[in-house]
Amino acid sequence: MGLLNWNSSQHYDHSGDCACTQCGKPTPLRAHSGEPVHKVCAETWNDNNPQAPRVTHKKHDLGTTRFHSDTPRESRKKRD
Repeated sequence: MGLLNWNSSQHYDHSGDCACTQCGKPTPLRAHSGEPVHKVCAETWNDNNPQAPRVTHKKHDLGTTRFHSDTPRESRKKRD
């Protein structure tokens, strides 16, 4: 799978840290589901669970349904 793209601010919880569901250390990061998890822990889980159901966007694999990348944004040039 490789690296996840979590550029959206929805992946950062300003209310405080919670224990990562994978390693147990504090993190302000959240998966799409709101699950507290470090991005690197989510990437490791994806790599270790290749059989997990996948999320796709226009035929591109975004990762597993548990931990997946943000959908690509339309470029500014296309919008103008």
